[in-house]
Amino acid sequence: MRRLALPLAGLVAGLWAFLPVYSGPELDVARRVEIADHVLPGVVVLAACGAAVALRLRDTMLLLAGMAVGLAGFWMTATHLPLVLQAKNGQARWGAAIYHTLPGLAVLVVGLVWILRPEPAEAAPERDQPG
Repeated sequence: MRRLALPLAGLVAGLWAFLPVYSGPELDVARRVEIADHVLPGVVVLAACGAAVALRLRDTMLLLAGMAVGLAGFWMTATHLPLVLQAKNGQARWGAAIYHTLPGLAVLVVGLVWILRPEPAEAAPERDQPG
């Protein structure tokens, strides 16, 4: 179950990444920007996490899935930094900035924990010891 915890958390964060496009406070940006900043990275996260869960990925493939999640989270976070600066300068509403930025941070945290956490060692088969 521990091996599935991060991919399952990634699925939740990936679904959360879609929400700002379709709900919550709107921003004065083009629809294509919202697609690039939320939907496309969300699809990457859902695909990587879905593959990790459904295919029971192991070792290198599991790490690559985590790296895809981390990269999507980095993209989402980096593209929202200007929005946070606009809110700081009074050019955007704080509520909208927070609502649009938090899912990317969640995806980034899941990706970083996934990449940096030590993989649990597989249980070694016990050898019969002569008595």
